[in-house]
Amino acid sequence: ISALQKGYSQVLCQTLSERNSEITSLKNEGENLRRDKAITSGMVSSLQKELLTKDEEIERLKQEVNQLKSENKEKDHQLEALSSRCSALREELRKEDAHKECQEAQGKELKLCKIQIQDMEKEMKKLREELKKSSTEQNVISKTLREKSKLEHFRSQVIKATYGRVKPFLDKPITDQQLIEKITQVTEDNINFQQKKWTLQKETQLSNSKQEAIIENMEKLKASLDRCQACMKMSCCSRDLKKEVDMLQNLQVSPPVLGLQKVVLDILRLSLSWLEETERLLRDVGIQLSSSDTGCHLFFFPHVVA
Repeated sequence: ISALQKGYSQVLCQTLSERNSEITSLKNEGENLRRDKAITSGMVSSLQKELLTKDEEIERLKQEVNQLKSENKEKDHQLEALSSRCSALREELRKEDAHKECQEAQGKELKLCKIQIQDMEKEMKKLREELKKSSTEQNVISKTLREKSKLEHFRSQVIKATYGRVKPFLDKPITDQQLIEKITQVTEDNINFQQKKWTLQKETQLSNSKQEAIIENMEKLKASLDRCQACMKMSCCSRDLKKEVDMLQNLQVSPPVLGLQKVVLDILRLSLSWLEETERLLRDVGIQLSSSDTGCHLFFFPHVVA
């Protein structure tokens, strides 16, 4: 039994070891499978990405192909249009060649017409020059006649202005020499009249200025006399009156007023000498005069200051 147990134990141990080795191998295999699965998943993902990229590229290529097809269609249309245009141009060139031939024929005829026109223009130019020369001569004649008419009219106006309405010579026309002499005489008379007028105006101005000077001198003399009269009416001494007399004597007046100035000065000097003599006599008798009592009114209201 122990041998059996021992053998059984060995078998179990061997079985367990086999199982353990099998489990280990399975684990390893599982790990390998997981790694393979991860690798496979990565590869699948990358393949899917590549497929998506390829699909996108295929779609883009399809679009490019469609675009190229549409462009080819447009180019075909353009080629057809160019072909039709070339055909039209060839037709136009053919027509132009025919038209050019026609134009050359017309050009020859036109050249002949131009030559004829130039000849006609030369003839017309000659006719215009002759007409212009004739018109110029007519204008000169007309201008001369107008100027002559104006001169005659001006001459008649000058004669009327010079001689008046009555003609000096009823039988004979007035000659240019007679007209010139008459104009010279009228001019000299006018100059003499202007000189006399200027002289008279100057004399009038001088007379007015003299009259104004006399009036001014009279006003000055009157003002001086008014001051002297006021001085004599107030309480004044001989010194004040002498001052006024000196001012009147120094007054500058013109000759017409000078005589009146001399007469007034003689009268005032007489009054001044009389006043001075009176004051001297009063002082000699011992009468003292105050400043308010001196003057001409002293002899009407006398009072003595001791």
